[in-house]
Amino acid sequence: MTSTLSEREEFVTIIAPTAAEAMRQFRDQGLAALGYAIAGRIGRHRFSLSGNGDQTELFDGEAMIAATFVRRVPA
Repeated sequence: MTSTLSEREEFVTIIAPTAAEAMRQFRDQGLAALGYAIAGRIGRHRFSLSGNGDQTELFDGEAMIAATFVRRVPA
């Protein structure tokens, strides 16, 4: 997806224990009606939060499914 100067991209990432749950959330939140589409592959990730030189493992270090969706909106 390529944006122009008159558009910008907005992203939503849903983190869930399964791909089915991530897609259910996509549907339940009405993201398709808001113009969002899948941005890439859905996959299993480990998450950490970094800031001020500290790092915190999220979800107790357990890998979760991440699904990222994107839409174009006026800039």
